[in-house]
Amino acid sequence: MKAYETSERYEGKLRECCNYAARTAKNFATGENNSKRQACGPDEKVLADTLKADLTTFTDKVTEDNFTADRAAYILSNFLIFLFMILAAAAGICACMFEEYALYLLIAAVVLTFLSLLAFCGVFGGTSKNVDGKNIFAVRNASGDVKNRVILEANLDAPFKRKFSPKTTAILKTVTFFGILLYLAFDIVSLLINTETLDFKASAYFIYISFPLALFAFIPLFISRSVTATASFPGVVDNLVGCYTAAGTMRYMSEMDLRLDKTELCVLLTGAKNAGRAGAKTYCRLHSEEDAKLNTVILSLDTLYDPSKLTIFSSGKTTTDAISEAATNADVQILSTKPKHIKKNGSMKVFKKNKYSCATITTLEESYPAYFGTEKDTEQNINVKAIESVMKLVLETAYAIDSVE
Repeated sequence: MKAYETSERYEGKLRECCNYAARTAKNFATGENNSKRQACGPDEKVLADTLKADLTTFTDKVTEDNFTADRAAYILSNFLIFLFMILAAAAGICACMFEEYALYLLIAAVVLTFLSLLAFCGVFGGTSKNVDGKNIFAVRNASGDVKNRVILEANLDAPFKRKFSPKTTAILKTVTFFGILLYLAFDIVSLLINTETLDFKASAYFIYISFPLALFAFIPLFISRSVTATASFPGVVDNLVGCYTAAGTMRYMSEMDLRLDKTELCVLLTGAKNAGRAGAKTYCRLHSEEDAKLNTVILSLDTLYDPSKLTIFSSGKTTTDAISEAATNADVQILSTKPKHIKKNGSMKVFKKNKYSCATITTLEESYPAYFGTEKDTEQNINVKAIESVMKLVLETAYAIDSVE
């Protein structure tokens, strides 16, 4: 059976549930609890509790998983990069002034530069203070023996409030990485000159390059100071709409009194996507063994704003084919099934690593909309047609999986 065959009222009732998703997302976005929806923030928990109350009505069982996340890891990592780089630069400058200690100072500079590279890779981010977060998991039981599990996943948190746009931050991070490499090259060449292993015409003056190189150290400091760990942008498209689209899908099944024959239809709302995807990692750690006993497919709903740009990135051909067939049944056009940028977004990377069949459903293009990840991601960007297209697509995908013998 196909989803559109479940009732003569399919179109009308589905549209009603889409309006519910858009209306309640707008109400939350314009309410008093959407300014601190950052990872593990108080408003993320309010959203989780609000959706939990709705899902309790639409599903048979709702549970919570609690976890902790390193919310300030990004800020701490950039501060440590600054600290290590400025100390490395200071060691290089001191090597100019105290020639008798130059060898030891340059060795220290190499070590400090290497530590800054490790900090850039996030090695020390986990030393920041942990904060509490939670996931919400809701299940609508099958009518018969369970063989499959289809999970609609969306993240609860909004992006941290930042002074710089995502594009500007990406440029600054690239310059920082380039600066670290320059530091490393400078330290190694200076060491070779100091030990008389290397000599060239201007080698006597090479050590003075440490003075301008010190300027690179302040870039990660600017980045760390530009992020506020205790506030968020509105994050309506990213990803309040995804959460309510998943809830709206369950509302349709509930109000039409529908159940899949041998497939559990579930909603997973994960916390702390912007803190190392801690919620998704927690779900996999606690439930991957149980999910492996069934044919489990996770559909991550992430950044839904334009139905004409519907894009799918899946873990394998089987999942891609199933969603493509569902798109045909739903009369929904998919723009692309092989977008490169989706690998960096949503929770799919975590699920794929844990060997789930999974896919990200999004309307992001190769170039992001101007409001993405900024204070302009407000309720004005809610698109009911995008919600309807995705709702139809996930319902047809669930029914297609349920129909396989």
